[in-house]
Amino acid sequence: MSLKQILNEYRDEIVATFVREVEQKDLPPAGLPRSVLVDHIPVFLDEISDELATFDEARLSLDAVELRATARQHGKQRWKAGYDLEAVVREYGVLRHAILETAKAHQSPLVIEEADVLARYLNVGVANATTEYVRASEERVKARQADLAFLSEAGELLGSSLDLPSTLARLTRLLVPRLADYCVVHLDGYSPEEVPIAHVDPAKVELVREVLRASAPGGSHSHRQVVRTGEALLFESLPEGFLEDAARTPEQLELMRRVGPCSLLVLPLQIKTSLFGSITLARSDSGQHYNSSDLLLASDLARRAAAAIDNARLYELSRTERARAEAATRTKDEFVAMVSHELRTPLNVIMGWVRLLRGGSLAEPTRGQALEVVERNANALSQLVADLLDISRAITGRIRIEPAQVDLGNLINLVLEDARFALEAKRLELHVDLANRPSVMRGDSERLRQVVWNLLLNAIKFTPKGGKIWVTLRPVESELELVIRDTGIGIAAEMMPYIFENFRQQDSKTTRVHGGLGIGLSIAKHLIDLHGGTIEAQSDGPGKGATFTVRLPVSSLISTTVGVGKVAATTPRRADVERPAVLAGLSVLVVDDEEDARDLLRIVLESCEAEVHDAASAGEALKKVQREHVDLIVSDIGMPEEDGYSLIRNVRALPQKEKASIPAIALTAFARNEDRTRALLEGFNMHMAKPVEPGELLLALADLGGHLRRS
Repeated sequence: MSLKQILNEYRDEIVATFVREVEQKDLPPAGLPRSVLVDHIPVFLDEISDELATFDEARLSLDAVELRATARQHGKQRWKAGYDLEAVVREYGVLRHAILETAKAHQSPLVIEEADVLARYLNVGVANATTEYVRASEERVKARQADLAFLSEAGELLGSSLDLPSTLARLTRLLVPRLADYCVVHLDGYSPEEVPIAHVDPAKVELVREVLRASAPGGSHSHRQVVRTGEALLFESLPEGFLEDAARTPEQLELMRRVGPCSLLVLPLQIKTSLFGSITLARSDSGQHYNSSDLLLASDLARRAAAAIDNARLYELSRTERARAEAATRTKDEFVAMVSHELRTPLNVIMGWVRLLRGGSLAEPTRGQALEVVERNANALSQLVADLLDISRAITGRIRIEPAQVDLGNLINLVLEDARFALEAKRLELHVDLANRPSVMRGDSERLRQVVWNLLLNAIKFTPKGGKIWVTLRPVESELELVIRDTGIGIAAEMMPYIFENFRQQDSKTTRVHGGLGIGLSIAKHLIDLHGGTIEAQSDGPGKGATFTVRLPVSSLISTTVGVGKVAATTPRRADVERPAVLAGLSVLVVDDEEDARDLLRIVLESCEAEVHDAASAGEALKKVQREHVDLIVSDIGMPEEDGYSLIRNVRALPQKEKASIPAIALTAFARNEDRTRALLEGFNMHMAKPVEPGELLLALADLGGHLRRS
């Protein structure tokens, strides 16, 4: 039996022997299907059989050239299947052995000519398969080198800017057309209008954006899936019905068909465990399809892009935060400058009139005017300090309200009465409508007075002479609505979002027409919030006036039998000082590091026939307590080296019971709630904030002195 007959009749046996032996020798990669393993073997057997049928010397040489195509295909196929070069060469030896073993099994040894044809054929096959294998390998290496060069260039390009829009624009230019016919970069928080899109045909960018606009909230289905799982998606070819399943409406399906994707890659944008978007790459117009190699390259690029985008976003955030911090610092600097101006103005008036009084050249009527001016400006300074303390408490959340039943209508009337002089001075026309209906609520009357006063004062301050102001109060469902409207300078639109912020003023320039610290509205809003209400500002723009609307809840627990106190909105100050007789003969120790403060208290106390001792420091005061007879102590808190807290602790620790229990008042400029609490905890009997009315201080001392005499 000839070799040609063996190849034709026992082909399946030869192939089976070949498969068995290559698998025994572990030549093919693991998991390679049998169909791939035997792919070119039957063709080789056919070609050898054909060669044997037309055997002669010249024909062999010609056919050896012709069969290179099959061998090359075989070499390329083995490269793609994952063979190494040695396994490809050894496969030809296994095939030769399978043919010889089959011939031997059927007792048909090859003649010399048949063996020569077989050897020459397989040798040429090995050479050509090896050549093709090496060429494919080199192409792969070159492609990988090109990919690495591309990734290196991409990394440099993406990292060369910290500007987010520039980074995204560079990313889309890298992707299209190198890796995609079009791409979409989805980022958290970006609307379809903001999402970066690139297309090989710029005219189709808007078409892709239309598809996004028609997508569900959160982006396309594939984008949402990638963001949810953190794993990339590869669609080498879109499965049947893919677009129909992805489209939400027939209109969106038509748009998708016009875009025409045929292959997709969707890659997560991720830094560690933080997912913040995805990149969609698509092949459409070119008709190309993605494969696993494209997925590896694109995934590597996506990681670099994620790092670049994250860096740009962090930089943008830091730049925003820095701008915000600089704006806050600038606002505070402007505020400090305004505080300085507002403090220095009344101080200048006070100092000027005091010097004139000291000169003795003022006539008696003018002296009375001077004292009124000094007192008015001192009160203004005191109000400035009170406002500053209020805003400090508001910032730290330490403002407290003391709710009681308040007739809001009556309170507004009293505030209007106090503002009558200011209204008349600017010839403002006031319209009041307090709706003759019950306006009783639970609230802090003093704090509500402060709100109404701040809003009314704002309206007066910013309304030109001859303007109009409307004040209305009416019940709205379970609330009381107070509206203060004016025809003043109005509020610019860009200022509206910040109108209730601390330290904000519409005009903070040195040329501003209207004074003030710009904290009145901030304080008002905080007080309204504490009452569970709301405050809103409206304005049609500069020169068109402003409207402030306050809504306060009316408690369902309002009593109809408990009276509602109707006290004046402002407390009138007494011109004279009441001198309690109980202080006569008592020994009072005054402790303050400021000599002027000690002298003032000495004069006030001696006017009540009290015996006054003074000390400039806590150490000196303690010695006087130990050496002298002292009935009462009035001490400052903030003093050099040793403060008032230390003094009172040392006094309370004295061994003599009568000295350790001396009543003491802390008279200090530290006026916060926590300062008062600490003073009482340290051992003071009372806490009074500077500036204090002399009469109030004397009454407080008289109260402590009365307890002392009774004991």
